[in-house]
Formats: sequence, structure tokens, C-alpha cells
Amino acid sequence: MKKMSIAIGVVIGILLAMPCVSARVQAAGPVKIGIIDVQKILRESRAAKNAQAVFKKDLEAKRAQLIAKDKEIKALDEELKHPQSRLSDQIRKEKTDILAREVKEFRRLDADMGEELKKKDVEMTQKLLGEIREVVQSFAKSEKYTLILEKSAVAASDDAIDVTSRILKLYDAKK
Repeated sequence: MKKMSIAIGVVIGILLAMPCVSARVQAAGPVKIGIIDVQKILRESRAAKNAQAVFKKDLEAKRAQLIAKDKEIKALDEELKHPQSRLSDQIRKEKTDILAREVKEFRRLDADMGEELKKKDVEMTQKLLGEIREVVQSFAKSEKYTLILEKSAVAASDDAIDVTSRILKLYDAKK
């Protein structure tokens, strides 16, 4: 019972405060709302494409390093498996140990490179998002937008309020 009376009191308080909020919004002028598709900007902007090109180049260099290491491992493995190689038991054991170390090192290198690339991707994305956010804030202030929302957070909207292309042009011009 006590909780219900508190809830009723809160609702009445909100209802009484609504005219004050409404008066403030009316005094501030008309409400202007925009929608942006940040993912589209991340795909299509020149800065994002340049960053992705650098990332891809780095990725290819890392892959080449892994491929070279993989070839070394396969060559050593073939040498051990080849029936015509007449290796003494001691040399065979040494090469088997070397192969095991190389495989372990390859796996560690692969995991380290994967983590490093993920970290670089996150850093690049965060940097781009920060730059986009600055452009959006500047745009909202200059165009007197009350609110600009991310398209993925909106259930439905009219395409007329989508300002993605304008933000994309401003962002590319800035870069």
C-alpha cells in the first residue's frame, strides 16, 4: 500500500512538471530532429576507406609472415615424414623437438597477431567515431538541431530527417 501511494505521488509530480518542461521547449523554438547512419559513414567516408586500406596492408604483411612460417613448418614436417630420409634416432628426435617448438611458436604468433589486429581495428574505429561525433556536434549546433539520433537506435523514422549524406560530405571535407 505504501509503495502504491509513493508511485501515485511520483506520477502526479511528473504530470505537474510536464507543463514547465513543455514551456521551456516552446521557448527554445521548434524541435528539430535528425537521423544518421554511422555504419554508412564508416563504410563510405574517405577517412574510413584510407584507414581500412592501411589496416588491410598491415593484415596482408602479417599473413605473409604467417605463411612463410607455415611453409618452414611443412618443410620440416615433410622431411621427418619422408621415408627415404635416413636420419639417426638422435637427429630425428632433435628435428621432432624443433618441429614441436616451431608449431607452438606459430600458434602463439598467430594468436598474438590476431589480438594485435583486433586492437588496431578497435582503436581505428574509436578514432573515426570520435571524429564523426565532432562533425555531428558541429553540424547540430550550426543547423540548430535539437536532437540527432543513430539510425540503429530508432525503430522507425521518415527518410526526410536522415542527414547522413550531409554529415558524410562534411566529414570528408574536414579530412
